[in-house]
Amino acid sequence: MNKSNSTIPEGYTTITPWIISPSSVKLIEFMNAAFDAVEIVDNRAYNADGSIGHMEARIGTAIVMLFDSKSHWFPTRAFLRIFVDDSQAIYDKAMKAGAISVTEVTKLYWGDKVGRIADPFGNIWWIQEQGKYTNGNVVEPADSPDAVDAMSYVQRSLDEYLKASDI
Repeated sequence: MNKSNSTIPEGYTTITPWIISPSSVKLIEFMNAAFDAVEIVDNRAYNADGSIGHMEARIGTAIVMLFDSKSHWFPTRAFLRIFVDDSQAIYDKAMKAGAISVTEVTKLYWGDKVGRIADPFGNIWWIQEQGKYTNGNVVEPADSPDAVDAMSYVQRSLDEYLKASDI
């Protein structure tokens, strides 16, 4: 791997996610409503059939690329983590934008708060707020009853959603 930044275009990171969905236009509308995504202007490329072959959006400091799937393709689900200042507010905003709850916002033993939602196309977003550490130490021991319960819930909620999901 080339560690030089000269191979990475301005504004991009080493890894840039692609999200493939039946409607990139509708997905970017959801991303805007839930996460304040902004479509990068003059970046849409269309296929001969009128579907989106390429478009990009910026969410915070990240760029996400999108394109429309073909009707004969199997659904492709993306798993994305988004760091935010207020996980509950963004979780609530995503729910109002049409998301499905996967995991309610939960405080984990190291202090982070995490909630998960599925967007209207089945992509799962980890909405994560960095915890407030005390002198670099975790908030509570990983084996405390509350920590174990929180981790069990977070793992169980994802498992239950993925088992029940038809995508």
